Amino acid sequence: MDFQQEISPTERDIVWPKYGLRESPYSTLPVRLVGILPIQKVFCGRKEEVTLLKKTIYSQNSSRNLIVGDFGVGKTTFVNFIRWELAMKKGEESRFLTTNAEIKVLPEWTAIDFLLATLSSIYTSSIVFDWEGKGLKLKSLDKIKEYVSICKQKTIQGTVWIVGGGYGETQSNPIQLSPEILENLLQNVCQEMQEKGKQIILPYDNLENVDVGTLAKFLRSIRDYLQIEGLHTIFLGPPETISALESFGQVHSVFSRPIILKPLLPENVLEILAKRCEALKIEQGNYLKPYDDKTILNLYNKLNNNIRFTFKVLEDATLNSEKRVPCQICMMDIVAVQEKEKKEIMSSLTETQLKIVSTLLEVPKLSQKELSSRTGIGITNLTTPVRELEKRGLVVESGDKEDKRIKYVKLSDNSYLKLFFNPMEIK
Repeated sequence: MDFQQEISPTERDIVWPKYGLRESPYSTLPVRLVGILPIQKVFCGRKEEVTLLKKTIYSQNSSRNLIVGDFGVGKTTFVNFIRWELAMKKGEESRFLTTNAEIKVLPEWTAIDFLLATLSSIYTSSIVFDWEGKGLKLKSLDKIKEYVSICKQKTIQGTVWIVGGGYGETQSNPIQLSPEILENLLQNVCQEMQEKGKQIILPYDNLENVDVGTLAKFLRSIRDYLQIEGLHTIFLGPPETISALESFGQVHSVFSRPIILKPLLPENVLEILAKRCEALKIEQGNYLKPYDDKTILNLYNKLNNNIRFTFKVLEDATLNSEKRVPCQICMMDIVAVQEKEKKEIMSSLTETQLKIVSTLLEVPKLSQKELSSRTGIGITNLTTPVRELEKRGLVVESGDKEDKRIKYVKLSDNSYLKLFFNPMEIK
């Protein structure tokens, strides 16, 4: 929901300074270890989960952790706060090291891909955080560089500043890149860290992009690597990731009990916004509050306690009301923006697509057979409109776990249609 065609870049840039803020407090991006928002100042809530994960990592020389939650619940920010607490809060005195950003898991990854991305991320982070300049000289990093640095491997793309090294598949891996060699490199760097009193925490994200069956086999293929001494891994994914973990007993047995993140409490959302505004206020100045607490609580409830959607709607409403700013956005402003968005989406749909969307607004997930029955559209005629809606990010197709012949269609979790619009209004 962005109206860039109506707001010039210059106008957009001056919106937040009118409130006394350097940037939008409604950013939907995860709060990073290094960024304009200091995570230690803007994180709140989840005390029990924070305590549990810290205790799990502290109590062992190696741990395997899984953090699950619905889209937009704040998994990445939660893990980044844990990493800040353990690896950065005490500076050089910290017992733990970590990477500068999350490692993005790809659907086609093999064990070699996992090891290369892991080693590359460690090497990248040693440069970003200047481990050597801070007195942590690791000889094994020089050997890792030979395998994952752009200047030594033709299979690496980008630069060492890209998370995970940005390694791709433009050319086949050299023959010498065997899992055994890469595993040995990972063992060596972890051992050298331990000799210097350090252990490393590695976060792996994007599991929602990997099919559950594929993910289960992938976790089984890397199981032994995850148990290297001095290595703490944290995987982040949707609730169904637990099924992948439980598919193979030998994988499930080495992981700690999954931590399930539920939506933040409404008071936590208000606290986060207050902290963000304070952190983003113009230096030596004050700020005007761009929202009203009651509006935040109403909106958060209406959007099923999804903080990401809540912040995006607030930002869109504020930018769309830029002629009146500074002002406190109210539900009337938000509804006006949503109505405009709804009309734009619906007016661009064909009659067939509109039937599909309207039906899924009533029942969010249906098999193709059920969808055909409810809409009166033949199953063979569903394929094209469903694919077009999927390309636009409005619906998602998925297969049945047990019967591969059955396919389901549901509204995308990224679609405001699912959470905001009344189906009766669009028929």
